[in-house]
Amino acid sequence: MDKQWLVQNSGTCNWTSIYRLKLVSGDPMGTQTEQALYPAKAGSQVTIRILFTAPVEAGHYTSSWQAFTSQGEAFGDPIFIDINVVGPP
Repeated sequence: MDKQWLVQNSGTCNWTSIYRLKLVSGDPMGTQTEQALYPAKAGSQVTIRILFTAPVEAGHYTSSWQAFTSQGEAFGDPIFIDINVVGPP
């Protein structure tokens, strides 16, 4: 699954590759639990993209992610994906 979020860098600092996006709860759904945050200048919008693999077993799955500064401080609102995997008919 190709999940994309359009987010606003409403802060005063430019996001560079030293900023991280980390899994904070839920299932990683086949992706790395820490990734570089896509670069964005202060005041601009950027699309964050993560490629997930849906679990095989039927069920409800959520994956929540948070942006972190280079000092490890969380900022902004978390982003998430919420899916239902349906079993065979």
